[in-house]
Amino acid sequence: MSRPPWHLNLSGHPGLRRPDGQDVRVDRKSLALLAYLALEGPTSRSRLAGLLWPDTVEATARNNLVIKLRRLRARVGEDLVKADEATLTLHEHVAVDVVHALRERQHGRLAGTLNLPRGLLGDAPLDDLPDLFDWLLTWRERLDTYRWEAFNHELKRLEDAGKYEDAAALAARWVDLDPLSEDAARHSMRAQYLAGHPTGALRAYTRLRDILQRELGLEPHAATRALAEDIARGEPLPTPATPAARPELPLGVFRPPSLIGRDAAWRQMEAAWQAGQLIYLTGAPGTGKTRLALDFARSKGTTLRLEHRPGDDTVPYSSSARWTRTMLRHAPHLTLTPFQRREVSRLLPELREGDVPPLDGEAGKLAFYEALSQVAELALADVTAVVSDDIQYDDDASQDSGRYHATRAVTQPSSAPQPRVLLTFRQGELPTQTQAVMRGLIEGGLAVLIELEPLSVRDVRALLDNLGLTFASGLEQDLYRYAGGNPLFVLETVKFLVEEGLIDRGLPERLAPPGRTGSVLERRLARLSPAALNAARAASVLRSDFTLELVTAVLSAPLLETAGAWEELEAAQIMTGEAFTHDLLYEAVWQGTPETVRRLLHRSAARVLAETGGHPQRVAQHWRDGAQPREAAVWFERAARAAEAAYRPQEAEACYQRAVEAYEAAGDVEAARTLRTRPSAGSAS
Repeated sequence: MSRPPWHLNLSGHPGLRRPDGQDVRVDRKSLALLAYLALEGPTSRSRLAGLLWPDTVEATARNNLVIKLRRLRARVGEDLVKADEATLTLHEHVAVDVVHALRERQHGRLAGTLNLPRGLLGDAPLDDLPDLFDWLLTWRERLDTYRWEAFNHELKRLEDAGKYEDAAALAARWVDLDPLSEDAARHSMRAQYLAGHPTGALRAYTRLRDILQRELGLEPHAATRALAEDIARGEPLPTPATPAARPELPLGVFRPPSLIGRDAAWRQMEAAWQAGQLIYLTGAPGTGKTRLALDFARSKGTTLRLEHRPGDDTVPYSSSARWTRTMLRHAPHLTLTPFQRREVSRLLPELREGDVPPLDGEAGKLAFYEALSQVAELALADVTAVVSDDIQYDDDASQDSGRYHATRAVTQPSSAPQPRVLLTFRQGELPTQTQAVMRGLIEGGLAVLIELEPLSVRDVRALLDNLGLTFASGLEQDLYRYAGGNPLFVLETVKFLVEEGLIDRGLPERLAPPGRTGSVLERRLARLSPAALNAARAASVLRSDFTLELVTAVLSAPLLETAGAWEELEAAQIMTGEAFTHDLLYEAVWQGTPETVRRLLHRSAARVLAETGGHPQRVAQHWRDGAQPREAAVWFERAARAAEAAYRPQEAEACYQRAVEAYEAAGDVEAARTLRTRPSAGSAS
């Protein structure tokens, strides 16, 4: 006969209950310990000690853990935790409400998820345990996503079965849990109307409209408004009930068939190409620099785009690593010599074969640059043009290697023709040194700078005609006034109007001031599911070279769940592949992420990148941005030593200085003083 279980409730009003039904009061750390073991499974003593006593040396923290377990056993009268020398595990005879719901969910039974109250561990004060609090927030987000999916699924099932009263009751529970959810409101409206309660259905709509206006400054989605209008007219509703689908966007708004308003710039580029000049292309964000550069380059022959991304400028050789991978993918059959492979493996660990010696002074650095140049020359042999995109993000180390390659091309000309180069950058954002190089080339007649202007009203009209849409009369005037002639802003606003069912009505009255598009981007993001929005937030925090696997790890979510969210982001044109469709969308997601959530994601990103071999400087910055100065200091020291090994003394000194500042922020004055007065301090030139 199996023994009766203990019950550990982690949601709603968390607590521990004996097999006889009596509650046992346990302190917050014991409850958090049991919760962690329940949800994460067997865990090392070291990990748990660090979570529960983060500001204590490990030996003392582990001793505290032993004492905590003894006191827990004394309070409950038996062992609830199995302990061996290195690992702790929750006993099988402890039944956990959340674990039960998750197991049921795996077998397609959603009742447990639907009945879980919100608020994992309730109001347990864990703010002083930052890593444990981060873990708790991650699990709360995950359970909210599971709950959202379960309500959608179960309500559709009930409506399909004609059980409208049951659906109305379930939808009312969802609305109470999440008053801002339009999915919940629509299900409530539908079910009440189909159950014969049209007044209640319209009250649900009014409640949603008022709370969206008050909390977010938004109107209900077009599909929600249309449902309310049908109910008010007493019209039959479509069956079977399905969640409101995102309107399909015409392909033209993703990439208009023709370039509009860029004839003059094209003529300038053509003249520069014929003159053999380097082409710099600039303009405000969203003016279409990348599209113009790529279209022009492709008109000349085989083209390769080399990207710079937000965050590159903070980590040495970020851009160089991405370029080299791009070039090797373009030339997959290229065979590297042992020298080239060894040197390139400093950037690309996947090429490493055995140990790679550290760079040996200036000569070693030049040999490294020479190998990169040789590989670039070989990989680009069949390329007509290279578009170096968004060079304002370029890091100093990559710029150094790029200058070596440019000098080498002049002093050691290749027998094979080399590709022509077009460079794009955001107006007013070019680093001083890069700007000085550009000005020198222009003054010497070796380069030309072309500045893109905003579209005119006539251009906006031509763009709308090019999209093949039926639109409201005078919309081009409204769009020009609102978007300031910025092509991306115009297209994002058109996407918004299509999704809201307003393209044939025109701009709504309540939007951001003319010339800005933040309001439109925010409204489009607000329509994403929780899983998709969280995936976009994690990607924005990772900034540079994120992958689906990295995003999944940062969110501590199942891979297939993140993959589904990614499909939604791609369908909404937030993402394309493993990149934001535009830097402005990245910025909108990042700026719209609450500061507390951003810090949580930075800490998770730091842990994930540390485990997966991320550059120490990037790991350090995530710890710093996650408000964990002690961890940041340790990693900034590692970054400094890595810079020294790469023979980049100025970057090493900058990292040491950041480590000093981080130690001071953590209150470790002695560590800061020791680092500040180290023998090498101030030696960089």
